[in-house]
Amino acid sequence: MKAAITEAEEIARLPKHVRFKIASFSTFRLRRCGYFVTHKKKSNLGLRLGETTEGSHSLAPSHQSGVLLREDWRMSKVQRVNGFLRAGISAVALAAVPSIAAAQEQSSEPAASDDSGQLPTIIVSATRRANDVQDIPIAVTAISAQQLERAGVADITAIDSVAPSFNLNSFGTSTGGTTLRIRGVGTTGNNTGLESAVGVFLDGVYLSRPGIALSDLLDVERVEVLRGPQGTLFGRNTSAGALDIRTRKPQLNIVEGFANATYGNFDLINVQAGINVPVVTDKIALRFAGAARDRDGYVEGPTGIESNSIERLLLRGQVLFDLGSAGQLRIIGDYTEGDDSCCHAIWIRDGSTVDFDAFGLPANGGASNVGEDALDDLKSNDGQFDTPFETWGVSAEYNVDMPFGELTYVASYRDFEVRTALETDYTQLRMFTAGASNQARALGGQNFEPLNNPTRIKSTTHELRLQGEAFDGGLDWLIGAYYSWEKIEEQKSLTLLDQFQSGVSGGLFGALPLQPNPLFLTAGGVDATGDFASNRYEQTGKSFSIFTHNVFSVTDQLDLTVGLRYVDESKDGSFTQVDGEYDACLGTLNAGAGNFLGVGGVALNCFVFAAPSLEVLEGINPAFAANPLALALLPREFDDTFEDDELIYTLNATFRPSEDIIFYGSFTHGFKSGGFNLDASAGVGGADPRFASEEVDAYEIGMKAEVLDRRARINIALFDTILSDFQVLDFTGVQFQTFNVDKARSTGFEVEGQAQLSDGLSANVAVTYTDARYPSDCAEQDPTAAGFNPNAATLCGASLTNAPDWTVVFGSTYEAPISDRLEFFLSGTARYESSRRTSTLPSEVLRPDLPLPGDIQDGNVRVNLRAGIGADDGSWALEIWGNNVFDERVRTGTFTVPLRGALGNRARASFVQDPATYGVTVRTRF
Repeated sequence: MKAAITEAEEIARLPKHVRFKIASFSTFRLRRCGYFVTHKKKSNLGLRLGETTEGSHSLAPSHQSGVLLREDWRMSKVQRVNGFLRAGISAVALAAVPSIAAAQEQSSEPAASDDSGQLPTIIVSATRRANDVQDIPIAVTAISAQQLERAGVADITAIDSVAPSFNLNSFGTSTGGTTLRIRGVGTTGNNTGLESAVGVFLDGVYLSRPGIALSDLLDVERVEVLRGPQGTLFGRNTSAGALDIRTRKPQLNIVEGFANATYGNFDLINVQAGINVPVVTDKIALRFAGAARDRDGYVEGPTGIESNSIERLLLRGQVLFDLGSAGQLRIIGDYTEGDDSCCHAIWIRDGSTVDFDAFGLPANGGASNVGEDALDDLKSNDGQFDTPFETWGVSAEYNVDMPFGELTYVASYRDFEVRTALETDYTQLRMFTAGASNQARALGGQNFEPLNNPTRIKSTTHELRLQGEAFDGGLDWLIGAYYSWEKIEEQKSLTLLDQFQSGVSGGLFGALPLQPNPLFLTAGGVDATGDFASNRYEQTGKSFSIFTHNVFSVTDQLDLTVGLRYVDESKDGSFTQVDGEYDACLGTLNAGAGNFLGVGGVALNCFVFAAPSLEVLEGINPAFAANPLALALLPREFDDTFEDDELIYTLNATFRPSEDIIFYGSFTHGFKSGGFNLDASAGVGGADPRFASEEVDAYEIGMKAEVLDRRARINIALFDTILSDFQVLDFTGVQFQTFNVDKARSTGFEVEGQAQLSDGLSANVAVTYTDARYPSDCAEQDPTAAGFNPNAATLCGASLTNAPDWTVVFGSTYEAPISDRLEFFLSGTARYESSRRTSTLPSEVLRPDLPLPGDIQDGNVRVNLRAGIGADDGSWALEIWGNNVFDERVRTGTFTVPLRGALGNRARASFVQDPATYGVTVRTRF
């Protein structure tokens, strides 16, 4: 609903590029709406981040220059002088009226258009300064809270419905296997040692793993999607871009609150509420918000167990202190717990060489749901998939104006823990299980308490920035330092069940109907039931950087930006086996010539995730540890260090031929730290468990324009991103392999348009073309050459995973009054994407003639619709909505089912996005 235009919104819509001084002051500042409004000499609005001093309006000398002018700033020279004087008089009047302090905080919420139908100004913090999004030389998609609501975006998994260059998918588990991509570039998840190429920030705090950010978008002010490398200002692990989430600040002068309640299909219940309370007017305010979301799963296993369910609770509390001239302090604490069940995979096809009847198993080998019917009906072959998690954190941001600039300090501490209980063989057979599942507990022999296979990540960050101006506004400078510490402690166990040997024999050796099964025989008649390994992984990482970001005003129309950041990274990583039982593996190593399967017998009965490490095996039987097959196939413990440093830099030129158009060109050198493959298979065969740092060189040219008297906007960006040592994780069906690919590249363009077509009708469209690929010479192709990696060589010539060539997002909203006090709206968004690859590898290793089945997801369109009616003052609203209303089946990640099918005939399964969902939402605000 379109609320009345507040004075804060009027200020947020002020024009750009106003360059005058008040005679009696070196600058004119208006403390207003939770920030200073300082129209600088050059491009940005100059809204100073973090300075929320409602009710303390003042005029004071400063190092900045600029004045506040009215909306009709296009005027003659004499009129400008008169406007300048009127602005000064108005400022004095505003400073004397404390009631103005009840205005809103700095926000990107689109202000209601004025009578002329102009588009609202959107303020973002992409440059670590508050700017009009149209006035910064960076490709940014800014999404307001209202836009998120009307597009049905409840958490970051659905942001792609409003941002075409953004993509998110979960592989295996949502807490550990979430991958974010921008412009087709991202790092595949499901390994705690890998960090995302898209950095996620919550109120200025870096979240070290995407899974930590999966809680609901509660009381959010805006979300910014920054496209392309952002390392100079945002720091580590932003080689593809950044996702910056900003929540609403406490307001010092107003009591306000909200509540939302939603019910939908799959028994969705979602409740959100929040309240803002000034404790001491103009000095201290509190803000509390909470959300609870519960939804049944939409993928169903053969026993009726559901997956892809949601069960989350989020609480957030904030306190804001206005210390007057001593600055402002904001403290935030949040807590989230969840018990999502994610994610069952749906079989696309089974292997064609399997034979299970011969080994006393069901003819379908525990895969009764396969193919298009399984996908249409959302039927899996999986069982228990529990990943309960808990995370909490506290952060503080302090801002103070110094004589030489504004000082900002941001500190945080976060603690994340997830426990796993998974039937991970993806079949109805009892083959193997991970963690403290019901199957593993039923066998006994393991002590899951008190640790119960947790992954725990603790982190702390500290950032100090100083920003100001020099040379009468000719230089806008920023310097800073950053430090982070992270501790990962992870324990994983995998247990073999009573149908492991027969199930693997049926899936791989169906042509050898030896009784009772080949694997049992190669182990010397030893049953693998109950064999397990419990492995512990630890990593301690430290990162330190110093940085600067400077905008030089060469002329009134030309700015040059130079940014530098020196980063020093170090990580200590280790893998230790803490417990296990390995009867079948030991039997196979002891069988000698009786192991007629040779390498296959050891590789399978000593399944790497349940096998003894060489160090443990040495203690059991040194002769076994010296066996060449054991040396080649069994896991090796490690305790090592990774260190790297890099100079990140950006160069940018911005030209403004008029007040409403900018052209820019930039070059950025980015970096993403390497680290450790925290997996039992990392050191197999003497491999180095470490992987190298990823580097990126990005070129971009763009234009941003407001046309038709600010009734329309168009932004265009052309980009070429060249990556070296691109980090890749691949699950082969028997192990996780992490490696670097010498070259990857993403080239394309983006066009974003927005228009206010009439007083009540607005529309936006965004088109992204991306050619994200591994060049034909992406890796060494000579098998005899040093550094040859067959997996990397297989990727050459293929497109990057989940990187469609074309993506189009269209949205429109119509609002109109239906009485003096009631309004209604209709809103819709549609996302089209062309076909894309969903697997890591496109084919069998070094066999381009054997493409992997199910790799390609066809092009698709997903449509979200919403309609609502409510009070014209926004006090209440009733909405009905539907997401993915045409029930498109969209696969996000496809993999080879473990131990199923042979070369060219692999069983394949995929993870899928949400089907059609619909419901009703009631909102109230006061």
